[in-house]
Amino acid sequence: MTDQATVPRHVVFTDSALAVIARVATPGPMRLGLRLSDQGDLATVEGAAGDDVLVLPEQPADDWVLDEPGPLIVCWTGDDGIRAHRTSGLGRPVGERLGTSVVPAAADAFERVHGIFETDVLRKKSVAVLGLGSGGSFIVRELAKAGVGRFLLLDHDRLEVGNVSRHECGLADVGRLKANAMRDVVHQHHPAARVFTSGLHLNGETRRQVRDLIKYIEADLVICATDTRESRLLINRMCLQAGLPLILGGVYRRAYGGIVQRVVPGLTPCYQCFVQALPEQAADNEISSAEDAARVSYTDRAVAPQPGLSTDIVPIALHMVKLALLELLDGESPAFATLGADLVAPIHQWINRRELAHAGLEPMGVSIDQQSVLRWYGVLLHQLEDCAVCATGSDAAKSEDDEYFGGPEPA
Repeated sequence: MTDQATVPRHVVFTDSALAVIARVATPGPMRLGLRLSDQGDLATVEGAAGDDVLVLPEQPADDWVLDEPGPLIVCWTGDDGIRAHRTSGLGRPVGERLGTSVVPAAADAFERVHGIFETDVLRKKSVAVLGLGSGGSFIVRELAKAGVGRFLLLDHDRLEVGNVSRHECGLADVGRLKANAMRDVVHQHHPAARVFTSGLHLNGETRRQVRDLIKYIEADLVICATDTRESRLLINRMCLQAGLPLILGGVYRRAYGGIVQRVVPGLTPCYQCFVQALPEQAADNEISSAEDAARVSYTDRAVAPQPGLSTDIVPIALHMVKLALLELLDGESPAFATLGADLVAPIHQWINRRELAHAGLEPMGVSIDQQSVLRWYGVLLHQLEDCAVCATGSDAAKSEDDEYFGGPEPA
């Protein structure tokens, strides 16, 4: 029960509240609770029982007075939507009208993107996002905002205090599984989305379970935002066997740049091709945690974690989102047609800063005819005839239940 002296100036009604209000019987009113925020300025009615909001089946007469204690707000539905008024106390008429908002239905939430594509296209699409760190969390949020209707969110990690400087979730979510926290982020932007979550640790022992989850949600696309080569090789092979398009992305050390790859079975080189053809680039990964550092440390010298900034990670994640939308829309958007003609390379590279492998680049200045920082570059790579996964007659033809993990490690 809220303080009677605190009455909000604006009220938000969620879909759950509207469903309850729609069931109000004509003979009598009902009561709902509310949640105050912004120092009492804003109230949210979520459909839970309580004493704060008196819901009437129809608009009362002009001389109607409140003759029972308790409610802060009186509301009813009318031709102009939900009407809400503050109460003025017992034996007195209803007070001033309050501003109201209604959490929109799924179609209305994406009204502003209708000029780019029909939102029904994405509402019917299903995406599996594996890895929900700084890049994966951004990807999930953007796809939810675009209107993707079904998600599988998979990550075994819990959000730590050190994550919040680069993650879509904040301090209020510390300690939660990233998959569950990101489910709430999806619903904040797309209330009607169906979200399946999993805390599985993707590795050789769980690959069958992950495969079954992807199959269960009938995924149209898989996005790999994990940070280990083993997991990427597993996902790559899994998608090739299932005939599913895959988008992978990762950042270099200190996030000075990054690589995004689109794998279309039978059409493009796969991630194993990338590892075999460009082993140095494949081995250049961000060391963002103690666990990452332990994997690459020498026996006589530890390697310190060197995480990159969120502003350096977001360009790579955003490019993955654009490639995902191209794949999901599949020619349904004229506005995306030219972008599809531009992004034909199987691999794209982005450089944030001139350091490490790209320290020798000339300053960008005003030049447009040389490789530079803060630009995307398409990288041509053909399918390798000796690829252990996607080449004709390769191990990809083996049973999904074998013990193959994706080919030899590069020297």
